[in-house]
Order: sequence, then structure tokens, then C-alpha cells
Amino acid sequence: MSSNPSNSGGSVGGGSGSCSGSAGGSGGGGSGGGPCGACKFLRRKCVPGCIFAPYFDSEQGAAHFAAVHKVFGASNVSKLLLHIPVHKRLDAVVTICFEAQARLRDPVYGCVAHIFALQQQ
Repeated sequence: MSSNPSNSGGSVGGGSGSCSGSAGGSGGGGSGGGPCGACKFLRRKCVPGCIFAPYFDSEQGAAHFAAVHKVFGASNVSKLLLHIPVHKRLDAVVTICFEAQARLRDPVYGCVAHIFALQQQ
């Protein structure tokens, strides 16, 4: 899971290798702030109930969502998030982003390569 101890507002993750977004629901969803990163990447209108808007901001969210979409698919991720309680979705999105980016870096081992590297320390 995520090493981020709090799942309150703010950015998701923090480094260049993690997803960033707003956990409060701003920056999309048809609220006048433009589409969220996921809707921007998918080139669709961001509706007020967009499942991705709270987690993928309009600036860097499109780049992070691209990895998630390439590895897991937008439809699969949206279905997964709908089955997760709202208070746990932020951790799920951070984990999904980390695993997608790890899988793109290392198509064979994915995030397991990172685990092996940590065990060797």
C-alpha cells in the first residue's frame, strides 16, 4: 500500500513518480475548473460525478492517468474505485498509480523489482 500516513486533502503522493491530484474534489467535475486529468487524457467532458476528478488534477493528472490507463484501462479502474469505500479510494489510487508506473518501467517484474531492491538494502 501507500506510505502516505494521511489520506486527507492535498496532493496524492508527492514525488515525480507518483500521482498527484486533489483529494477534495476540486479541479474538474464540470465545476468550471476544466476537466480532470483523466478526462483530459481521454478527451471527454468531465461531468460533476466524475470518479477520477478528486484524484487526477488537470495539470499533471493526465500524464499520471496515461500510465494507469495503459496498464489497467480506464474502465477497469473506474469499476474498481466504485467498489472501494470513499475513505479508502485515495490510498487505492496512489497504489494503482505506483503499480502502473512500476509496470511501465519494468514490464516483467513491475513493483516487485522495487520490493527486491528494498530487501537487498
